[in-house]
Amino acid sequence: MNLLRHFGLPALLLLFSATACHKPLYLSERRASHYSIDHTTPDTAMLSMLQPYKAGVDTQMQVVIGRTDIPLTKAQPESTLGNFMADAQMVAARKFDNKVVGSVVNYGGIRISYLAPGPITKRNMYELMPFDNMLTIVEVPGDVLRKFCSHMAKYRGWPVSGISFTIRNKEAENIMIGDASLNDHIVYKIAMSDYIAKGGDQCDFLISLRKRYTTTFLRDAMIDYVMQLDKEGKPLHPVLEKRIQYAE
Repeated sequence: MNLLRHFGLPALLLLFSATACHKPLYLSERRASHYSIDHTTPDTAMLSMLQPYKAGVDTQMQVVIGRTDIPLTKAQPESTLGNFMADAQMVAARKFDNKVVGSVVNYGGIRISYLAPGPITKRNMYELMPFDNMLTIVEVPGDVLRKFCSHMAKYRGWPVSGISFTIRNKEAENIMIGDASLNDHIVYKIAMSDYIAKGGDQCDFLISLRKRYTTTFLRDAMIDYVMQLDKEGKPLHPVLEKRIQYAE
């Protein structure tokens, strides 16, 4: 017999809902156990599984991408390592927009303090920039860029390219963008990491600015920069140019 005709739709729905009900389940017991992990005892099965991947990664990290004929060091207000990183970031940014006029790298982002003369490997670049920060182009009004430079001055200088200034009493003065004095009424396109662009390292004054996010890792920009020099038969040879200096 057709159930719908016999019971009617309302009664049939009520019947189904009643038969669908079930007794709710509750947690009746909980047990806790403590497992001690001895870090001195290797998990041989896990190590065996990871070994092929580790070997592949190690091989890639040992690839020589270029060379440097001078020791590269991290220092403030300016350094050879910092200039290299800022220049590499600038070159990468101009591939997206040739109107980029400046580049800024936060000093804390430089994760090694010294690179010896000789071959440069991919591992060196990963050690220098282990974070997956992405290249970002930010449109910075001149008055905000002035504030940005003073922010860098407050922290004794960050790596820059296309920008120069003098630090006096923790403030930036004589700010130059290229060969021209900073104009508060011009909007400048500045390359930086997405970390800084989003307000990292207390750069909250950059958060609301117009940005172009790219898919290029800053680490890859540095690798490409070194490889291009090597292709041209040139060593990596950044020099100190008084991009940032203390007032006398």
